Amino acid sequence: MDYDLFQSDDDEDILTAFNVATQRLQQETPSHQMELDKQNGEDDDDDDDDGLDILPEFNCTGRDTPKANSYPRAGFVRNGFTHHDHPPYSKWEQICSDFNKEQLQVAAVTQYLYNEACKNIQKLFAAVAGQQQLQAPTTLSNSIWYKTRQQVTQFYHLLLRIHDEHICMETTRFLEDLRQLLNNLLDAEAWKVLYFAEHSKGNDCQAPAYHLYHGVLEWRFLDLILLSGADAPQTLLLSQLERTLDDLVLCASHHYRSKHRPELIHTSAFMCRCTKELWLLLAQLAPKWLHQSQLDIWELFHKAMKGHRTNEADSNAASLAFHEFYAWLRLSLARLCDDTDNESLGAANFQTGSLLKQFLYSQPDEQQRRVYLCLLAPLELQRGRSDPDVLCQLWEYLHRSLNCNFNAGTEQLEQLPLTCPSGAAYVERYSKLLARDQLEDLNLSSFTMYAWLLGRTLKLLPAQQQQGRGNQRQKLLGRIFSKFSAAKLLALNEPGIHHVIELFLCLLLSHEDLTELAPKLREMLLCLALEKLPPVRRILVAKGHMALLLLHARHRLAMDDYVAKLLGQLSAIRNDVEVAAIFVGSLQSVFDLADDFARGEQLLLGPWLTHYVEKCGQASQDRVWQALHSLIQRLGEPRAISGNASGMKEALQQHILPLLRTQYVAGHSTWLPRLAAEFVGLDKEREKLMVNFLQGPEPANMAASAQLIVHLLEERSSQAPAPSPSPSSAIILQVWIKSLVLLTAQHESVASLTGHVVQLEEFQQLAIDPASLAGREPLCAFFGALGRRAQQGDARIRMQLSHRLHAYVNHFELWLPPDRLRSELGSRFYSFLAIVIYNCPSLAYVRSKPSCFFHLSMVRFLLTTQLQAGVTPEGRLPQLVHKIFPVLLQGIGRLPYRTDAYLGKTLEQLILHWTPHFSFSPNAKLVARPYTTLLHADAGGDDGELSQFVLQQLVGHFLVVVRRKAGNHSGLVITLLQQMVESIAADQEQQLLSLLRAVHTPLLEHVMFVDELEHSRGQVLSLHRLIVSHDCFRRSQPARELCLSNLRSLADKHLAHCTYFYFQMLIKLAEQSPELLTPLLPYVREQARLVELKRGAGEDVGIRKCLQRLEQVLPG
Repeated sequence: MDYDLFQSDDDEDILTAFNVATQRLQQETPSHQMELDKQNGEDDDDDDDDGLDILPEFNCTGRDTPKANSYPRAGFVRNGFTHHDHPPYSKWEQICSDFNKEQLQVAAVTQYLYNEACKNIQKLFAAVAGQQQLQAPTTLSNSIWYKTRQQVTQFYHLLLRIHDEHICMETTRFLEDLRQLLNNLLDAEAWKVLYFAEHSKGNDCQAPAYHLYHGVLEWRFLDLILLSGADAPQTLLLSQLERTLDDLVLCASHHYRSKHRPELIHTSAFMCRCTKELWLLLAQLAPKWLHQSQLDIWELFHKAMKGHRTNEADSNAASLAFHEFYAWLRLSLARLCDDTDNESLGAANFQTGSLLKQFLYSQPDEQQRRVYLCLLAPLELQRGRSDPDVLCQLWEYLHRSLNCNFNAGTEQLEQLPLTCPSGAAYVERYSKLLARDQLEDLNLSSFTMYAWLLGRTLKLLPAQQQQGRGNQRQKLLGRIFSKFSAAKLLALNEPGIHHVIELFLCLLLSHEDLTELAPKLREMLLCLALEKLPPVRRILVAKGHMALLLLHARHRLAMDDYVAKLLGQLSAIRNDVEVAAIFVGSLQSVFDLADDFARGEQLLLGPWLTHYVEKCGQASQDRVWQALHSLIQRLGEPRAISGNASGMKEALQQHILPLLRTQYVAGHSTWLPRLAAEFVGLDKEREKLMVNFLQGPEPANMAASAQLIVHLLEERSSQAPAPSPSPSSAIILQVWIKSLVLLTAQHESVASLTGHVVQLEEFQQLAIDPASLAGREPLCAFFGALGRRAQQGDARIRMQLSHRLHAYVNHFELWLPPDRLRSELGSRFYSFLAIVIYNCPSLAYVRSKPSCFFHLSMVRFLLTTQLQAGVTPEGRLPQLVHKIFPVLLQGIGRLPYRTDAYLGKTLEQLILHWTPHFSFSPNAKLVARPYTTLLHADAGGDDGELSQFVLQQLVGHFLVVVRRKAGNHSGLVITLLQQMVESIAADQEQQLLSLLRAVHTPLLEHVMFVDELEHSRGQVLSLHRLIVSHDCFRRSQPARELCLSNLRSLADKHLAHCTYFYFQMLIKLAEQSPELLTPLLPYVREQARLVELKRGAGEDVGIRKCLQRLEQVLPG
């Protein structure tokens, strides 16, 4: 480039000539000129008032975004370039600061500014190209680039003004020269450098490329403005406009290549807002400029895109990239046009159908399809400009790939599409999907995007029926349905079935009236017969059926025929549990959507549901119970009562009640008691059904009875107008007592039931302190109060209370499951037996009544046939009985066991059969605890009669000597007696006397008759030594007298026949405690003499020797 061409040497001559001319004119007509100047000044002021206070230009704010709809204040849009027939112009002082208004109207000055503009344009191009040898002072920096660009822009604005005012006749030539200069300099290589020259600093940026790029935008636009206002041929304007659009498309293509494909749906095709503003200016002004040709921006745009494609390589990849770029730029331009108030721009021909056909012909991959559909969808849906032909093309292309996974990744993985867990989830997912106004989620497959686009389009089509396009819906649906046949449906794999489901759902969800469409789609889906499909596909088809069924219920469509066919297919696969689980998952939703239950909902309550509950797990069962609970709650609504509530109740009682009875006993779900209470309210024979639940087999859920009672009582209180029958006080108390036995007082269900129990009149009559129920064991408080009430009353009252007690504990023998004996429950149950017998012995025992509580407790739990036959009790049973044994014995002790043969025999059998099994621990103190406890507890009343009786039975059975041999359990009994003696305190004389009265004589006889080598003989002698050395024995004269009395009785009984054994026993005792036996010696001598007299043989040598040995042991 030759810059000397524009470096004028006669600039000063031009200015001198201009000044001379103006001075001469002023001298010739001074006065007239002053008036003229004055008038012109006023006119100029008026003109200046009409001009812009700024010089419109582009001031960049950085990268453009799709949501940026505002433009800079100093730009062209904000200054009215799109709203006036004639473009606005700036004030003279804004156009140029170096010359005043009069000077700017001189041709020589205009020529000079033109030359400067050409020079500055080339300066900017040279700077961008890297040529730095500029003929300019070296002190200048890059800050001159904005001024350089501005001078050119000012010159264009000058031309705009002087052209409008017809001041200069050279305007056309200047424009042509500048246009030719720019067209020659702006080639494809130049745009590669300029297209990205945006900057957030705007015109403060010092980069020459920035100012050249934005300057070109300004100059091209102003050139078009000037062309439109000149008398030039319209072909010239059209040619320059097309060249400008070609350059803009070229810049956009460079911008496209800098983007990753997923970024396209979130970014603008315009590099910066200045480019966007120029597109907007052209879009709005092009129809005005070309009104004779009747062309708009879209026709020019499509022509520019076709011209751009001719410059691209002709390959499949290039074709796909071109169509992707085409769709991206088209969408950005469409959004730009939609932001304007010009309705003519909205009625655009996007050519979506033809371009889509070319795109699909290029065989795009999945990600390309997703991006393209995201770019296509807004054009189809905005302002109701949907084109059903686009959907038909997509369907023709996609229906062949229904069995594909539509994976976007490059890895060949066998991945299933994102299926939903249930039919309700399918409906929810696609309802939310169709509620979206825009689709910018590339995680969705292209088929899902198509289904969304189809649904959104079908929603728009009814609004277009008034425009003569009402048949488009039927045409579109016909094209879709024609591709489905029974054979093709059965050939679908898992992804194919999923895609068909989402397609059908989008079709249904886009319609307000499903009367015609729903039957067609369900019949198509029923063609996928479950018995002809493998298990995985069955489950997926079942989800689709449930989704359709939910839509039937939502739109109040009859579903009896549909449900019947579904259950028929389910029956054909033997009520497969996995498929039935899908059906169950939608039960509650269907019931919740029903209003009068008159559309076939009762068919869902059939044998298949029973089969499913019997085969599925606990969590799945709970879903069924929850759905049934929700259903029963709905049956009380007025709409249901006036509808088919009776039919639903009949189905519940026919199919669900037998299942509920079985599950109530075998199941553990907390829903079962609630449902049982609700079924009691539905049944005609309510009381009978309630009793069957409460007094039938014991439920596996030990809290079930309490929960059932609580629900019944709560429902009765909530149904004030027509309450259901309340259970009797006896039943409530029975369940409460059973729950306290099987559970604990702190259990939630028991605590709730206790609140109802304390309000019963029958309970309040016992005058139980409520604080006692908050203790560790409310059973003790209750039965203790019942026993005290019996003691205070007469025989009639005791009989009534006995009847009540047996009602409270009715069938108690069934409460304890056999498999729970070894658990904590077994301990609570045996404690319950002891509590009742101890606190209410006269009520629990009814003479000659085998069904009384006392007798059943003995024969079923305490004195079983196996125990009496010698079978060792299992597990922890000895420990359980050992724990309650003293309480049990004391309870029997309150009964007339000495006069009642059954009671006496029972007490004896308890001691006989249970004592040998108490040796489960090496801890002797622990083993002896029942008898020790009994001894201490019984010492205060009746002179220890019960403890004496028990100890007599104990030693009478286990210390007996047979053929001088001790029994097998004699050592155990002797150990028990030793622990009892050790437990007696020094001041507890009564306990010692009770013990001696019961066991002293049997112990002495055991020493007499057992073999001297038997271990038990030594144990008994050790026990005797322990007794006589006890502090209490030493202090107690009655105890000593009792022992001497027993020895005298033994002398009377055995001295004559067992002389040697008796004296051997006395000698052993004398060795231990000679002071105890010394007072006995005279009596023994006398008895020896009497024996000799009875024998009549004089002195007996044996007796004399034994007596002599005894005297030797005793002192003095």
